[in-house]
Amino acid sequence: MVTTQEFRGLFAEAVGQPLRERVGLDQFSSFRIGGPADFFFEARTEEDLKKSVALAVREKIPFYVIGGGFNILFEDEGYRGLIVRNRAEGVGGHEDRLAVRSGTGLAQLLQAALTRGLGGLEFLAGIPGTVGGALVGNAGAFGQSIGDFLEEAVLLNPGGDERRLTREDLGFGYRKSLLQTNHAIVLRAVIKAASGDRKVSESKIKDYLEKRRTKHPPWGTACAGSYFKNPCSPSGEKLAAGRLLEQAGARGMMAGGAAVYEGHCNFIVNTGKAKAEDVLFLAEKLKERVFRMSGIRLEEEVIHLRATASML
Repeated sequence: MVTTQEFRGLFAEAVGQPLRERVGLDQFSSFRIGGPADFFFEARTEEDLKKSVALAVREKIPFYVIGGGFNILFEDEGYRGLIVRNRAEGVGGHEDRLAVRSGTGLAQLLQAALTRGLGGLEFLAGIPGTVGGALVGNAGAFGQSIGDFLEEAVLLNPGGDERRLTREDLGFGYRKSLLQTNHAIVLRAVIKAASGDRKVSESKIKDYLEKRRTKHPPWGTACAGSYFKNPCSPSGEKLAAGRLLEQAGARGMMAGGAAVYEGHCNFIVNTGKAKAEDVLFLAEKLKERVFRMSGIRLEEEVIHLRATASML
């Protein structure tokens, strides 16, 4: 593997943009947790994103692409490799199709739909993060998910080739997609909405945001959103993880600086000085309680990025 100095020079030559070193990941995490990454780069164009990934692959530097830093837990030791923050943004398209770059925020996508008089995406209101990250985890709320509206996506494989895939190709399910296992990177996507009425859409958005306000931590709270996926009962019935956690006595539980949110037990919050090990320890205790009570094993929705993750 190349030295730090050698990689810095190669990056300047290949990408032509500044490469930062020893950058604290806590400032790019909604959890506000995370040690330094060896290398850090903000890609503001699709070309810069592709060049930085291609170089990391060529030089065998471990890398990971992040969006808004939501739904992820970095380790206290940081990351031994390159973190690429995807800031390639933009929404285009025509009629009822929105062509969007993967680094675009979901709020920006929703606003573009409203401006064009398109409906169907109102459930995205209040969901943080970017389009790329949302597609990886098939983000959604109120019975709808972004994968339901995807028409096609252009993916970058770590090997460097691009592929155009449809919704059916990506195997969307509840909070999952094949992107979680094939490690391809979303470059851009086409989201198909429907003709709508702006006033109706705005009314729906207001209602969704109010429902979130009454249940979720206030905006800006140091957390990563719902920590666990909603599981199914042995008979296949969808259950609420928050309700199971509440019944198991999760409310009030803490570990170091990590605590279960009082208003909704499926949120773990950083009370100020939490470490990743606090969050992970508390999450395991919560899973144990639910399993002892119900025999159901909760599965994390939040991604835990290990400091020494292998090459993707």
